[in-house]
Amino acid sequence: MSTKKQHSIAFYYILLGAVITTWGLDPIVNSAFYKYYSASLVSAICTFGSAVFFIIMSARKLKNLNMDYVKIALPITLLSALANLSQRIGLQYTTPANYAFLERLSIVIVPIVLYILTRKKPSALRIVASAFCLVGCFVFSGAFTDGFTFGIGEMLCSLAGILGGINLCLTGVYVKKLDISLYMTIYMSVYFLTSLVMTIGLNAITDTNGIPLEPLRYTASPVIFIALLLFGLFSVGLCWLMRTEAIKYISPAKVTLLNPLSAVLTGVVSISIGTDILSIRFVAGTLLILAAVFMSGIDGLMENNRNKPKSEEMINSK
Repeated sequence: MSTKKQHSIAFYYILLGAVITTWGLDPIVNSAFYKYYSASLVSAICTFGSAVFFIIMSARKLKNLNMDYVKIALPITLLSALANLSQRIGLQYTTPANYAFLERLSIVIVPIVLYILTRKKPSALRIVASAFCLVGCFVFSGAFTDGFTFGIGEMLCSLAGILGGINLCLTGVYVKKLDISLYMTIYMSVYFLTSLVMTIGLNAITDTNGIPLEPLRYTASPVIFIALLLFGLFSVGLCWLMRTEAIKYISPAKVTLLNPLSAVLTGVVSISIGTDILSIRFVAGTLLILAAVFMSGIDGLMENNRNKPKSEEMINSK
């Protein structure tokens, strides 16, 4: 791999690192906003600002929209919107740590979907790393303890992980041929419309006691609204832009093994503010995930060596 290309790949890892850090703090910040807005409305406000931003940014390119964007971008964005909505709503019924870790079911889904799409078999080391990461996620969430309950919050976050894994693979394989700003315009527009429908629908649908599945909550405070809008523009709009751009150059399999680092950050912050409690399972789960990330890094180095051109090897050996 040339030095120039290595620097380019390093840049995309930096982008991904910024996303992982932001999304590690995302559950904590969203939990604070849930005091003022219902979960689906938080999503609608965040995605509205992001959709407007990308529409303005790609205004001159809108004439280039064609059927490729409909066939590729629309299904991917629908999957992603449903995954994110499931996760955001599920956060209300579970802890931030469980929210962050249960979505990592994508670790199992990604290698399977990638094989179906590309017929490329994952290496043995990557399979082991995925197993370590998955076990670490479940250890952290308390799945192997007597007191663990798998309720609606855990179900929604798990569904988010499965849908998110499929979305990650489809993005990595098919979005490369699309203009990124046009793709993000469609993505955020669909995400906003889905959030808006969910906001109205969940408030209208009631259980047997006449209580809405998710009662509509909002505040008239312009300060809180603007704060949420700005936070959403960065954590949803810009972070998804950076992540989508990074996935074009970094394998989805590598991305899905790095993603749990955001959950580690979530857990650390959640413990520090008293939302979660430091426990043996937290430490054990974190160590397993860090081991998986380390193994993924080793696998990446081995893959680079396997793909290194023979001429470059000869130059380096002199």
